[in-house]
Amino acid sequence: MKGIVDSTLREGEQTANVYFDLTEKLRIIDLLIKVGVDEIELGIAAQNSEIDKLIKEAGKLAGCPKLALWCRCLPKDIEESLKLCPDILAISIPVSDIHIKQKLDKDRKWALARVCEGIRQAKNLSSCYLSLGLEDASRADMDFVEEVCLLAEKEGINRIRFADTVGIMDPILMFETIMRLRNRLGIDIGVHTHNDFGMATANVISALAAGADFADVTVNGLGERAGNAVLEEVVGFLEKRKGTDKYNLKRLRPLSEYVAKVSGISLSPRKPVVGKDIFTCESGIHIDGLVKNPSNYEPYDPSEVCLERKFLIGKKAGENALRHKLQSLGIKTEDYQMERVLRRVKKESTTLMTSLADDKLLQIALEG
Repeated sequence: MKGIVDSTLREGEQTANVYFDLTEKLRIIDLLIKVGVDEIELGIAAQNSEIDKLIKEAGKLAGCPKLALWCRCLPKDIEESLKLCPDILAISIPVSDIHIKQKLDKDRKWALARVCEGIRQAKNLSSCYLSLGLEDASRADMDFVEEVCLLAEKEGINRIRFADTVGIMDPILMFETIMRLRNRLGIDIGVHTHNDFGMATANVISALAAGADFADVTVNGLGERAGNAVLEEVVGFLEKRKGTDKYNLKRLRPLSEYVAKVSGISLSPRKPVVGKDIFTCESGIHIDGLVKNPSNYEPYDPSEVCLERKFLIGKKAGENALRHKLQSLGIKTEDYQMERVLRRVKKESTTLMTSLADDKLLQIALEG
């Protein structure tokens, strides 16, 4: 794997009713830099007067990674984008018949010609790194996808970007597809996945395992419809399960929380990797296991993502869990008392339909 590409400011802002102003975008970029992402896609140059200032201001930030712009594979769009001197230009063209015919009223011959002309135009105007996005590739004929990729490679493209535009792939199919392309191509391969069936993050991990070099993500999974692969989940998995050792997990929560604030889309407390309650436990069996050894029920230490382990006591508690909790509150309860105290805790919790606060636990324990 060569890198994570964050598309929060392009794909993420396409989320319905999500808008970022220039100040917010620069703050997001600064937070992305602190996490250590390898590339940031800033947006679309065509008809966006703010992009020029954004790319200039972003480039001044310390540690700024490569900055990319996205555009359609059309002469005017390519020319306008390259005037802004991005590090990377991501040119996009549909490759599925439904998009080519129904959306553009064109044919495959047109698409192939446009790929050649677009790459040649971009290479004549700039020496920046070029990526060719294959829109709706997951619904395209794979023989045609290969034909487009091989043609683009011949014309000098640096990367192809396989897009699961409507989120229909599964991890097994994604692995097989990327492996097929990897075996045919000598250029970089990127993947862009959507979450319509909840597979976006898993599909990214599968693609990387199959040999993809770059993966697109967005903070909090923002994006069209159900969103895209989730930056926090992809980075967290790569760091803790694949040993990448290049991203800063402690910076994920500040980034995620800020984007939630400015996007107006709140975080679930159970959100993987960054949710405030993901290390909160109420089950007696699990608390007992965690007390004996946290690795019994935790894949990594909460402190690695700036969280804390929390135990709640209620009707789901067992004797060991209750005893540990009371000891943490400075109360030592004899074994002969424990059964009675636990019975009262369960009854009270059932009545209230919630776990009990510390002061209530203390009251019950002291009353015996």
